[in-house]
Amino acid sequence: MKTLDLKSTEIFCLLLDKMKGRQHLKMENEPYMPLTMERLGDAYSGQAVLYSLCHYYEQNGDLMADPEMCFVVVDGRTAEKSGFENMQVTPYYFAQANLGYYEQSIVFDNGIMKSCNDEAQHGQTEFANIWLKNISGQGFLEV
Repeated sequence: MKTLDLKSTEIFCLLLDKMKGRQHLKMENEPYMPLTMERLGDAYSGQAVLYSLCHYYEQNGDLMADPEMCFVVVDGRTAEKSGFENMQVTPYYFAQANLGYYEQSIVFDNGIMKSCNDEAQHGQTEFANIWLKNISGQGFLEV
């Protein structure tokens, strides 16, 4: 399995820190689509947390993910919330609703990894590295 590169991990952590322990955070930054981050639950007996990161837009009354990615996060940072190299952020799901495309690269059973499609997971990681840098460049860290 591949994890995010260090710069993308830092961006993800800064977004995560903006949640301040809440379950859900919606960031609006015109002219871009809102960015939503949500805590989905735990994995690996509470040693990891699952998060969703998503842009949504509305179409015919439905919320459409454009895109949505889900991540397994193992937070090994210190109390000062630094040390991004001590974070493991691993993509495991990608969706592009307007295309009807949904891809889960890691399958969990009772919070434990059951299987992993390495090729899909590596592709998701490459996309996430680019997307997170775009999110930063669009100013969502300053919202």
